[in-house]
Amino acid sequence: MTQLDRETAIAALADHHSSQAYRPQDQYWNDRNVVNADGQYLGPYIPYIGKLYFQSKPRVIIYAIAQNLSGATDLIKAWLKTPDKGLLRHYYEEDQAIPCIHINPYDDGHLKVIAALTLSLNPGTSFKPTDTIDDLVSVTNFVKFSFYHESKDGSRKDANPPQGIYDTMWKCYSGYEIELLQPDIIVGAGNDVAAALVRGLTQNGKPNIVIKVPFPGRLNLNARWLHKGNQLVEIENYDPQPVKAEIGDLLEGTPDREGKIHKAIEMDWYYFSEMKRHLRDEIHRLA
Repeated sequence: MTQLDRETAIAALADHHSSQAYRPQDQYWNDRNVVNADGQYLGPYIPYIGKLYFQSKPRVIIYAIAQNLSGATDLIKAWLKTPDKGLLRHYYEEDQAIPCIHINPYDDGHLKVIAALTLSLNPGTSFKPTDTIDDLVSVTNFVKFSFYHESKDGSRKDANPPQGIYDTMWKCYSGYEIELLQPDIIVGAGNDVAAALVRGLTQNGKPNIVIKVPFPGRLNLNARWLHKGNQLVEIENYDPQPVKAEIGDLLEGTPDREGKIHKAIEMDWYYFSEMKRHLRDEIHRLA
């Protein structure tokens, strides 16, 4: 494939995604409603591509699960008023001092740390801690739509995507994204995303370049790694500061004006230390 530049890739993705006729609101309701604002539905969106993604070694794409927009009616209305109707929503705030691409586990710092670990552990990497991690990776959700269910009191609660949608997402969107962006490593957050990525690559005769990481959601982290980390500190007098400092040093060049990366490392250092071991093993597997 001819070497792409960022602008060409964004344009190609926008053309492709806007050409897909898939409308989940025609298929899902009752237990899995598609999030909307007064009956207006958002379409899909293209991945965020870092400004230096195509120069980065290795190239890393990170897939989270799906946006949770059941409580974001005003945001949906604002995106629908844009010329692209939200197709380029990952790019709306990229010129801020700290870009917001509206993928919470990335914006809150957790997947930024995973990205830095993935790049830094790879032999022959071009990554330097002084780099801005946002410039080097591509990030998006695997499921391009948001779902909710109604509680008994009529309020809307975010819902996980229906299982049947994952293969459709690969066929309509993610398969094309990967074919175009040619990543060396794909990080899949959560079991369902990673499985769908592996399934799609296998069906297309592509090598499995997926590294699964446990989804870094608050409940997940609190239930598992936070507890284990606290046990180490309280029972075995383990000092987590060297681990925190090592991880923090990897993101030296990444803006953190609001302290979100620092907060993530302070609270979830044990998760990141375990992910470092896991990523090292997975990168060795891919070599």
